Amino acid sequence: MTAKPTQEVTVKQVIQWILEANSERDIREAIGEKFPGENATKAIEAAVKEITAIGQEDPAFTRGWALAATRELTRRMIEVGDFANALRGIKQANQLAGTGEE
Repeated sequence: MTAKPTQEVTVKQVIQWILEANSERDIREAIGEKFPGENATKAIEAAVKEITAIGQEDPAFTRGWALAATRELTRRMIEVGDFANALRGIKQANQLAGTGEE
């Protein structure tokens, strides 16, 4: 008997549960409740594989993404008047840019 392929929506939800630090037992229980009939083992394995693949990304891409995200968050903090955290964001962007100055 062939198990049906794990659905993308299930894997995305399992990843979210993992990122929220839920235990494997809790995740298996939640899969049974939210996705009845879904193979919990296959869903968890697919989620772990996807998370592991993220760790293999190009470091330059990750650094660039972190810098872009820091800039966006800093911009939003300035918009709402959170200047203390905006300054922290500016300092972090400076570090990510590799200027060596702090």
